[in-house]
Amino acid sequence: MSEQPAWPLPRVGRIADFLPTDEHRALLDWVLASEGRFRPAKVLGTGPKGIVDAETRIALTSRDFGPLRSLLEQRLFGALPQLEQATGCKAGATSLEMELAAHGDGAHYKPHVDISTGEGRRVVGAKPGEDRVLSGVYYLHRHPKQFTGGALRLFRMHVRPSSGPVGREDYIDLEPVDNSLIAFPSWTTHEVLTVRCPSGAFADYRFALNCWFCRRL
Repeated sequence: MSEQPAWPLPRVGRIADFLPTDEHRALLDWVLASEGRFRPAKVLGTGPKGIVDAETRIALTSRDFGPLRSLLEQRLFGALPQLEQATGCKAGATSLEMELAAHGDGAHYKPHVDISTGEGRRVVGAKPGEDRVLSGVYYLHRHPKQFTGGALRLFRMHVRPSSGPVGREDYIDLEPVDNSLIAFPSWTTHEVLTVRCPSGAFADYRFALNCWFCRRL
């Protein structure tokens, strides 16, 4: 009997040097000046606003982009055709959900998907009735880099990390490269590997702009 073919690894869209230097600097400056705006990250739960669950996720997040919101939305929507082609996911997005994430020492996010699944599934898009279709992560940090770890791990379709050991051939790891944008379908199982930041200083954290292109399904 022949073995069942392995499900494919996810297709990934990657754009290096995503923002011009001045815009990258402006966003990093905003993040570094906004430590007080960050709160413990939440995960999808039974309620509409999610729950704090440190076993699953440790990070700080903020949805306050100040005067940079419209510029960032414009840049991200401008990149959408390229990301759709690279991932094979025709998002047809009508809105964009964004958050800033700060990962310090010990921060992580265990394997998960960015949409609600299973019995009682609900849509979680930027607007009522919409759902996430394409997920993106834009990375930024100070130089020289003061943290290690924090790679984004994307799993092969139908691989379930919670069910047991996963082989090296069943995932890909993407390093958090400064000023780079990564995108993948929102139903892809993924995780953020543990970050180590010995100084513990907020300015030395691994920062990211998480975004979700959404549409009505």
